[in-house]
Amino acid sequence: MQLDKKDRLIIANQLKILEKLYPEEATYYAQHRKALEYGYSLHYSWLVENFFEEMTVDECREVLEILNMYRAITFSYKKIQDTSGIQDSWLKFQGFDGNNESKQFSYAQYFISDLGRFDELKYEAEYPDFNSHMPTLEKYRRMLAWWNSHGRSFELSKNQLVELLGV
Repeated sequence: MQLDKKDRLIIANQLKILEKLYPEEATYYAQHRKALEYGYSLHYSWLVENFFEEMTVDECREVLEILNMYRAITFSYKKIQDTSGIQDSWLKFQGFDGNNESKQFSYAQYFISDLGRFDELKYEAEYPDFNSHMPTLEKYRRMLAWWNSHGRSFELSKNQLVELLGV
């Protein structure tokens, strides 16, 4: 990571403020501030070591489309009178694989839990776990392709629901 002197000054001043605001973490902030003040560029990246890689706008939209599709599945299922034969594990949003789809997993968690959106996908859990512990993205993409080709309906029939879940 490259920082010019102005960037280093701004960040060092912010760290100095954080030292005062959070005395229990003052040593941590002071160490990072010193690295900036002395120009130890090897350590600049330590400032953001807990930051995730950026998600593109398209990646974010894809997750939101998956959540919308599951909203449609949930609402459609609630309207179906005869639910016999629909005992598919894919009926509820499974989440994403925390190891291999971590960006999608984190974004779904943020959007549902932190922003309080798509409450119906929490399935009454106070702290839902959206870690599927298995790859799900390719399955969701196949399901999205089907849902998009069938008009993105929020009123799927029983047969459509069975077909979508079986994709």
